Formats: sequence, structure tokens, C-alpha cells
Amino acid sequence: MEKLTLSIHDKNLKQEIKEYAKRKGLSVSYLVENYLKNLIKSAEKEEDSMELPVDLENFLDGIDVDPSLRNKPYEDLRNEMYASR
Repeated sequence: MEKLTLSIHDKNLKQEIKEYAKRKGLSVSYLVENYLKNLIKSAEKEEDSMELPVDLENFLDGIDVDPSLRNKPYEDLRNEMYASR
């Protein structure tokens, strides 16, 4: 295990973090480590997926679209569309 120093300048936040960890029976280190792991996973997932832009997704809200198409990643739909060309 490597040690890392984390500085939190907001004293109220520091106290809230400690109290939260205590209520949950977890260490602050565990909370920070797991948060950072999830943050990285989420960022990598976003980089890997090509989702519809929010404006286009909002536009589709008023249109009856097959649910199976709505749940497919944009990249898969695009590949299927151009596969026969």
C-alpha cells in the first residue's frame, strides 16, 4: 500500500467526510480510493462510447422509436447502417 497525502482546506467538509465515513463504518481512505476508481472507470467508459448528443436525444423524446434502438450505442447503430455499403 502506498501512502498519499490529501489536502482538504474546507474544515467543514473535512469534518463531514470523517463523520460520514464513521457512520458507514468505512475509512476516509477507502471512500476516496473507491470514488477515484469509479471516476476513472466512468471517464474511460465515456471515452469508449459514442452516445447521442443531448440535443439529439431530447429531439427523439417526442418521436416513437423502437426501444431496442434507443438502448443501442450510437457506434453500433452507425456500423449497422453502413455495413451494407
